[in-house]
Amino acid sequence: MNRRLAAGCYGAIVLAIAGVFGTWRSAGPVSLDGFEGPHNGWLVIIFGLIALAGVHSLARGGRLGIVLVLGCAAVMVFTAVENVVDDGDVLGGSSGWGVWLTIVASAALAAAAVYSAVERLRGSMRAGPRTSP
Repeated sequence: MNRRLAAGCYGAIVLAIAGVFGTWRSAGPVSLDGFEGPHNGWLVIIFGLIALAGVHSLARGGRLGIVLVLGCAAVMVFTAVENVVDDGDVLGGSSGWGVWLTIVASAALAAAAVYSAVERLRGSMRAGPRTSP
């Protein structure tokens, strides 16, 4: 098992969830976190927790873990980016540090899943074709 990859995934998930509790939008004296107003930070938390279930498998190069973590990371990134775009169109103000932390950490989680998939493919290419005895 690749312990560094697993640790990186766990760290990215924790940072993405921490970003939900930070500022997602501020306009004048008002600031909203990932739960307040029209924000969907709860989706980031739910998919972050689901991704935790696949990290061990991903670190071993397992298909299910790679697909699970990549899918969850994609939802997490999409949710945060969608809120940035929607807030800019409707609410005014500016995006806060929390939403950007969530986006960066979720993208890092997706990158870890892609890295694991590439390593899996490289390993299967080195092994060559399987032959029956």
